[in-house]
Amino acid sequence: MSQPVTPTAVVARHPVGWFVLVAYGWAWACWLPLLAGRQHWVSWTAWPYLHLLGGLGPAVGALLVIAARHGRTGVGLLLRRCVAWRGRLGWLTVAALGPLALFGIAVGAARIIDGVWPSLGRFGASVEYPALPIAVYWAANLLFYGYGEEIGWRGFLQPALQRRHSPLTAAVAVSVVWALWHVPLFAITPTYRAMPAVGFIGFYFSLLVASLVLAWLYLAGRASILVVAVFHAVFDIATTTPTTSAWLPILMGTAVTVAGLATIPYLLRARAPARSTAVAQPHT
Repeated sequence: MSQPVTPTAVVARHPVGWFVLVAYGWAWACWLPLLAGRQHWVSWTAWPYLHLLGGLGPAVGALLVIAARHGRTGVGLLLRRCVAWRGRLGWLTVAALGPLALFGIAVGAARIIDGVWPSLGRFGASVEYPALPIAVYWAANLLFYGYGEEIGWRGFLQPALQRRHSPLTAAVAVSVVWALWHVPLFAITPTYRAMPAVGFIGFYFSLLVASLVLAWLYLAGRASILVVAVFHAVFDIATTTPTTSAWLPILMGTAVTVAGLATIPYLLRARAPARSTAVAQPHT
């Protein structure tokens, strides 16, 4: 008699596929009302914070897949990696200050190009969520974009792909999934909508090099999700900060490109642990 097929068995057979399905499904379901309003399919205005809520999609996907495969123990190990800081203070410093250093370089370059210093009086404020105090916006950015995405992209998908591929190949594959996940936002957010069609190529390249940087931080930080979540959040805040120079986002992209390319030799030499799994837990 054949064994009954259980949901757990189905997820265990194709964990990466189910992760992608849930990550996309959660995010796109949250963003659908925003898309409907922006495209004038409906007469009402959607709650703008659905964009933030959609950012939790990768985390939800990772937690559900790991819960199905490894139960509470696996979920507990994943959550411990979200606060893993012991022995990683140096990498946490790099994660927090690295994007600010790139921002400082971009500001200096913008000063040379424009001939005047860009206004930084509203550094860290949000154009998309102007009603949020800066501290609240930063906390929301860390929770919904930092942890919401990195629990999935680096916390689950990177190590899951490293079971069969090199860290560099895994990082490139993550960048493809990561970029396609953003597709609905190109019809929702003003900055994405302003891009020409060819702009998606540049957008993908920026995520590719960011994926390389984050894979490097993930490996160097001994699988700490805290490290990559902090970098993700600080980089997002610095990149989207209101400024008087149109060059800053471009120069930030250039700076992270150089940083991403610089990580390639490390990723080529790096080797995934012999028993790397999606719930691998280094000592904390």
